[in-house]
Amino acid sequence: MLNLIKMNMYRLLKSKNFIALIVMIVLAFAITTVQVLLVTGMASIETATIDGDGNVVYETTETETEEVAPEFTVMDLFTGFGNEIGALFVSIFAIVYCENERKNGFVKNLSVAKKEKPLVFAAKLAPVVTFTVLLQLCIFLGTWFATLTFKGIPFGDVVSALKFTGIETVLITAFGMFSMALYELFRKNVPAIIFGTFTAIGLTGQIVALIQMGLNKLGILSDSFCEKFILSEYFLSTRIGALSVSDLSGGKVSSIVIGAIGLALYIVAGMTLYGKKDVV
Repeated sequence: MLNLIKMNMYRLLKSKNFIALIVMIVLAFAITTVQVLLVTGMASIETATIDGDGNVVYETTETETEEVAPEFTVMDLFTGFGNEIGALFVSIFAIVYCENERKNGFVKNLSVAKKEKPLVFAAKLAPVVTFTVLLQLCIFLGTWFATLTFKGIPFGDVVSALKFTGIETVLITAFGMFSMALYELFRKNVPAIIFGTFTAIGLTGQIVALIQMGLNKLGILSDSFCEKFILSEYFLSTRIGALSVSDLSGGKVSSIVIGAIGLALYIVAGMTLYGKKDVV
């Protein structure tokens, strides 16, 4: 098992596409942060001009908005980006990682006994966790670098941001394993990416909510059941989308439990699918 983890990590860290993706994510979130600061009127731009005597003069231009902009911190901006974006990044990464694994012959040349085949899938948890953590780091770096170009933006509450990031990492890692299990179900990247994308942005949860509402209207599900159990709230994608720093105290425990159960469930499901199907 340890050797399988080492091989997966070697493949991940040596991949040129992976390094390019990390750089792209940092730049993307840096640009997005700058746009957010300019649109909200939180930031001011300092420009340098040269007067008639040849002296450099710095002028600060304030962005104008109709309303008074809220006070942001670096941590607010970092935790304020849509969690669904992180889930979407990890989902696509997980599916493409599994697809490349087969295309480059890694799985075909891997000699393992039949009873050890499920462990090959379980070892993929390591690159998913690594990518999820690095994704969070890239979002932070992109946000922080962007705020350095403006003045007067405080750093913010690091402890709350770390708690938020920890819970989000558990949920998104579980979603990444769900995406890998999804790929093993279809064994094709296109349907897996389509279904994974729909789930990441919350469409699957909305469909389930509509189905539950319809069953309630038909009398199949009682009003008391629907009030106590909103099925879509137990979805990983729903929890990821609803998670925020402001409600950590109320939703922290339930989100961790759902993330842990989802992680275990999808690892077992993926191992089962991987063990029953051919490796090529």
